[in-house]
Amino acid sequence: MSETKSPSPSARLFLAFLAARLAYGLAFLVSAARKSPVPWYLPLERRFVFASRPAGLGMDWYGRTAVGLVFALAAGAAVYVLAQRARWLSRPSAVMAVARAGGLVLLVDFVYFGWALMTQTPNPWPLPSWYCPR
Repeated sequence: MSETKSPSPSARLFLAFLAARLAYGLAFLVSAARKSPVPWYLPLERRFVFASRPAGLGMDWYGRTAVGLVFALAAGAAVYVLAQRARWLSRPSAVMAVARAGGLVLLVDFVYFGWALMTQTPNPWPLPSWYCPR
């Protein structure tokens, strides 16, 4: 019987990094496309709210990044552990498939967020009551 040797820790780490990158991109994209509730930072009020869309001026980047990082850490850790047992995950063909999928998700992220930024119409806030134009 020929036992296949276990993949090296560096190969497992590389695969885990690629899987984490893929999970991060997917989590960021899906949470934005579905308008999922995420933590929003309200800079004028200096607080966070958990919502799909805040009532006032808000930034969702911090919340979406946190969601993406949580999914990336979970996927990376799971793949790192699974690659020890499922040796097929460490094959070059599997690694290349994960790398290509991550690259495709990155490209889709660029296209989606580029389109979203180019097609949005800013809604200006009304002028304060005390403002007097000259």
